[in-house]
Amino acid sequence: MEKSRNGNLELLKKNFEENCVEIFPSNIDEIEAFQKKYDVEISEDLYDYYLEINGSGNDTLNNLYEFYSISNTKKINEELINFRGIPDYSQLNFDGMENVFIFGGYQFNLYAFGIELHQDISSENRIYIFSGKDFRIMAKSFTEFVDLYLNKPDEIYV
Repeated sequence: MEKSRNGNLELLKKNFEENCVEIFPSNIDEIEAFQKKYDVEISEDLYDYYLEINGSGNDTLNNLYEFYSISNTKKINEELINFRGIPDYSQLNFDGMENVFIFGGYQFNLYAFGIELHQDISSENRIYIFSGKDFRIMAKSFTEFVDLYLNKPDEIYV
């Protein structure tokens, strides 16, 4: 699995470079500060992503996806609860979503992507896709989400 995950990160990095996105990797101190602030452990695949890529540099890619850096990754209630654009996320039921963190979006938040993080390392860090009050679980891990993004983008929808 290690080789596949790193392979996907290399492909994701190449995708960002093809979109003229400059890569600004995070560092261990920033990741540990995030974990301490939110009292969570970041999954190994997401940890590697932050160390190697760390978002699309506040830029929207040519395909209208945006990946957030660790400094822009926030709890769902911090990120979406007051978002009343299109779609209106204020109608979303945030109950049970206390451990979901928004790490990216599509078409300027038409869809938002969240990952479930826990106080200890979990074998499953579900990925959610949100659009207004609607959502679904779309992957079991960040690695699976990146695989969908790279290889089956038509499956990324609510």
